[in-house]
Amino acid sequence: MKRTLALILGLVALFAISGCDVDRKPSSDNKDRATVETQQQIYLNAQPVPLFQYSRERDTAIQLYVARNETVATWSVWRSDLGQVLGHCASLGFPIPYDTSLTNPVKPVGESYHAITSVEQAEPNGLYSSKNSIATWVLCLKPSDGETVVAPVYVEDNVTVYSWPVYVDYDNNRVVDAEGAKPTLTIKERGKTPQPARAPAPKAPGGTP
Repeated sequence: MKRTLALILGLVALFAISGCDVDRKPSSDNKDRATVETQQQIYLNAQPVPLFQYSRERDTAIQLYVARNETVATWSVWRSDLGQVLGHCASLGFPIPYDTSLTNPVKPVGESYHAITSVEQAEPNGLYSSKNSIATWVLCLKPSDGETVVAPVYVEDNVTVYSWPVYVDYDNNRVVDAEGAKPTLTIKERGKTPQPARAPAPKAPGGTP
């Protein structure tokens, strides 16, 4: 009995030592992760992520957002997938994707109190933006009884909207700027435009520039 117990304890000790040896020997995956982490740390020290006090792209996006909420004269042209111009019109603002929602398209399902559900958040314009449909509502301007009205057109083709007057040369399948066309919408450059950095002059093999 004692001999059996001693044998069992010896085997347990052997397995424990073997396990420790295995733990001390990193696997190839562990080595790869350690290498990647070391490399990322080098990048972080040598090329840290920049911090900006001003974002030109964010400012541009804000200006475009504001313009979408204002009365801006535009000109819309729609084409087939093959690029054939199918129609055009003077329009108001920018097209609205057909499946833009007024209400949140995502809602919790089930009665579990602890359920965690990801829900969409409305944009500042109060709408839930389209994610699927390529169809759009184009707000064409049309004369009616002596005045100009906004007449929506449902378009399932690709729509391009211009902020300056254009017309379509259907015979040559091309869009042409109207003579003397001036844009009705421009983006203001509110940030300082940085000058491009100059590359250092190349040196000759002997070290002489």
